[in-house]
Amino acid sequence: MLEIKHRHTGAVIATLDAETLTGADLQGADLQGADLLGANLRGADLLGANLLGANLRDANLLGANLLGANLLDANLRDADLRNVGVNWTSHDLIAEMLRQAAGEDAEKRSLAGLVLISRDWCWTQFLALEHPQREWALGVLRECVKEGDDAPEILHGECSNESQREQ
Repeated sequence: MLEIKHRHTGAVIATLDAETLTGADLQGADLQGADLLGANLRGADLLGANLLGANLRDANLLGANLLGANLLDANLRDADLRNVGVNWTSHDLIAEMLRQAAGEDAEKRSLAGLVLISRDWCWTQFLALEHPQREWALGVLRECVKEGDDAPEILHGECSNESQREQ
């Protein structure tokens, strides 16, 4: 069982089975360091949740809302990140999205790694980067933009995402 507390008040929001969190309202939940390995968080609302250092490896986050979530040092390896509400300031989330899209392409994976280790960079530094896979990465990220999610302006432009993935 997983006891979920509010991030700011410490009040217990819910006690849940970590494997069945589908569609759960976890807004503002304090899940710091939680072991959510393989958890089903499909469609969960994690708006503003604290997932600092949480293990979300292989978790089903399909359609989950991660806006404003603290994902610093969260293990997102092989989590299903399709159609998530993206926290555009999370290096961990963006790097994992790019790593998954890169597959086995070492040059594309190197850009994902650069995003992960460059926590002191913001979008300004990334956009100034002259990396051969920069446009590919922007194309991948454009596919994740949702209306009203505060994505960087450059990601709102139209592009041929499929052709950029293949470059």
